[in-house]
Amino acid sequence: LEPLARTMRRLRPYLRDSSRRLRAFSSAAAHDLPADDCVRFEDVVRAHHRIRSGIVRTECRPSYHLSNMTGCSIHLKKEQSQVTGSFKERGARNAIMSLSEEQRRRGVIAASAGNHALALAWHGSQLGVPVTVVMPTVAPMTKVQNCRLFGANIIIHGDHIGEAKDYALQDPALQGLTYINGYDDVEVIAGTGTLGIEMLEQVPDCPCP
Repeated sequence: LEPLARTMRRLRPYLRDSSRRLRAFSSAAAHDLPADDCVRFEDVVRAHHRIRSGIVRTECRPSYHLSNMTGCSIHLKKEQSQVTGSFKERGARNAIMSLSEEQRRRGVIAASAGNHALALAWHGSQLGVPVTVVMPTVAPMTKVQNCRLFGANIIIHGDHIGEAKDYALQDPALQGLTYINGYDDVEVIAGTGTLGIEMLEQVPDCPCP
């Protein structure tokens, strides 16, 4: 037990710091949440038709091994086949395409450590919309570099995503840009919901409640 106790003593400062960061992130994320009924089926259908020419209709194939392990019919939707390797592209493209011409001209901004940043950077470049992303210092360098490769303006700021978001929303130099939240955004959620429509089309015998 003594080696374990020594390890725990060494980890204690890091655990305290992680707890502090989590509380800060939770506090930042608690503001400006949309209503829980803000996204309706018609929003998802609209997003499905709006974005389908600009995203990959990914495969949805049965998994023999997972189905055998669980006793269920398991299908896997292979969203890693999107250009940036993530389902986040669906919401990002739908959010950008939902903007007014003036908002598109001014550009968009987000705080993200990775996938949302990549999705906005890629689809912004495809749609001719300037993208600025504030990324915390812990963001993976490969994702920072890829966002720049897609033409996004990258600002590194904050120890965690909460601090990056505060900077994106409050810095005077960034006012006028439309903030696109990676999760608490109606159009982002509707875009993500297009996954469900595709899955129902690809697995027509899927039991639905």
